Amino acid sequence: MGSEVPTLFVRRASGLVRTVGPFTAFMIVFSHVVGGGVHKMAVIGIYTAPGADIPLAFLLTGVLLALPTALIYTLMGAMMPRTGGDYIFISRGMSPAMGFIASWAFWVKEAVSYGLLSWMSVDFFAGSITAAGIALHDASLLGMAKWMATTQGHLVLAFTFALIFGVIAYLGMRVYGWVINVLGVIAILGCLTNLVILGIWGLAPMGAVRGWDSLYGAGAYEKIVSKAFEIGMAKGDLPLAPFSIADTMNTTTGAVFAYLGITAAVYVGGELKTPVKSLFIAQTLGTLIIMIYYVGLPLLAYSAYVVPQDVLAKVPGAMDYLAKHNIPADRVYFTVLYNYVLKSLGAKDVAALIGVPDTSYLLPPGAVTSFTIPLVPRGLEWLQVINGVFVGIVLLKDLPAFFLVATRIVFAWAFDRFFPEMFAAVDSRFHSPYWAITLTLIFGLLFLVLPYFGSDWAVAGVSSNLAMFTGMLGCFAGALLPYTRRDLYERSPIAWSIAGVPVLTIIGIWGWAANFLFFLISATQVQIIGMLVISIFLGAGSAVYIAYLAYNEKRGIDVKTIYAELPPA
Repeated sequence: MGSEVPTLFVRRASGLVRTVGPFTAFMIVFSHVVGGGVHKMAVIGIYTAPGADIPLAFLLTGVLLALPTALIYTLMGAMMPRTGGDYIFISRGMSPAMGFIASWAFWVKEAVSYGLLSWMSVDFFAGSITAAGIALHDASLLGMAKWMATTQGHLVLAFTFALIFGVIAYLGMRVYGWVINVLGVIAILGCLTNLVILGIWGLAPMGAVRGWDSLYGAGAYEKIVSKAFEIGMAKGDLPLAPFSIADTMNTTTGAVFAYLGITAAVYVGGELKTPVKSLFIAQTLGTLIIMIYYVGLPLLAYSAYVVPQDVLAKVPGAMDYLAKHNIPADRVYFTVLYNYVLKSLGAKDVAALIGVPDTSYLLPPGAVTSFTIPLVPRGLEWLQVINGVFVGIVLLKDLPAFFLVATRIVFAWAFDRFFPEMFAAVDSRFHSPYWAITLTLIFGLLFLVLPYFGSDWAVAGVSSNLAMFTGMLGCFAGALLPYTRRDLYERSPIAWSIAGVPVLTIIGIWGWAANFLFFLISATQVQIIGMLVISIFLGAGSAVYIAYLAYNEKRGIDVKTIYAELPPA
């Protein structure tokens, strides 16, 4: 008897089920996107680039990059609602090799970020618990936060977080969707309390001065400002500057990192109940909503912490220094000066400066939560604590979204026979791709310790470049699709043209150009070792693709036909 001719794909049905509605699709995007990036940049962005305008950086990045990318991925996903996202439409509309390598880059970024975010989420919780301990004058909470900040605390909690969300994924999309929804709603409440606190008490006249003095004692705010000018004027490195478009563009790398994941819903396209509606709500409308928050939060945060001129007038030499360097008084931010003093003096000397008994009582300088806590009037400590806890979850809720996207990419490769076919296996009860989950979990745990070596933001830069590389190819595939795959293009919800040029092509070129522009900006800030790492990752993906191409041809698999058709749902 002759050997059985293999089927085109691994099997005739994916085994995944369409259980994801528009709300969960939006929460996947929100959970993936709104995390550490914006909440850090809202306080340290101008500290690292003194001439920057952070709200403008988020607005430019959102309009130029995030919106067209979200649009093209929404339209392409609506045409090809299959699990795997851009792997599917780049490989079908542009090139199988490019589709695999682009998705490989994004998978590496997602899996590494899963471990990275597990570690970084501990920092957010440590900051939140510190804030709660200070607000409630609770030494036990401060002690807990101090332990969490240690290497041991990070390892224990980060490993626990990563393992928990990995294990839950085995229970399938129905359960995982509920987890994402619940954490997402809590995080949204935290985002709203941020805006309320900054808007109501932060913008009140002298609100930050009164809040800081109420928390640490009379004159505490002015002591930080005076010490910052004293040190900075002597050393000549005070991090203050007039507005600079160059500094603003340099901070767009951080803004791009904050927007990564606006296309997350397309990766579960085979599990969306109403793909067109869900993708539009999650990715296009979702990007607009997120962009409003991204512009509004830093705008409120920096506005709330502009040092009043009444305070500056009391600091010897401050006004003369500002005039000499053409620095407007409204570009002097307390958040910047606090970060500067902490770095210059160290936590012990700052604690002594403002008269607190221990460094545990100092608010961590790197996240917006620390600067909302002092603004809430005394007697409303419960709001301070709730805000801290909710914002602490903002980063933790990223984990299931990142994990979900990474597992679906692996599944899609395997289903196309370009990865070990065992990774296309789906549990018959929970409809979860259990081997893809296992691989992603192991990979994420291996990279969990990267921040221990001080490489967390270096990894963020590499992640941004990998994601923009994928985005460039995804948008370019959209631009080409009306010409390369007319049959697929006709399924587009907007098969319209302007002067004979398909709208899909126009948006695709816009998205490609934006991704390329910000890729170049980011590349200048990534060290040579970072670019080497990117090259190694992309080289490894190319090797895997070539190996499976040869393997499939040897087995008699019709590779050309695989990539000419959409995989079964």
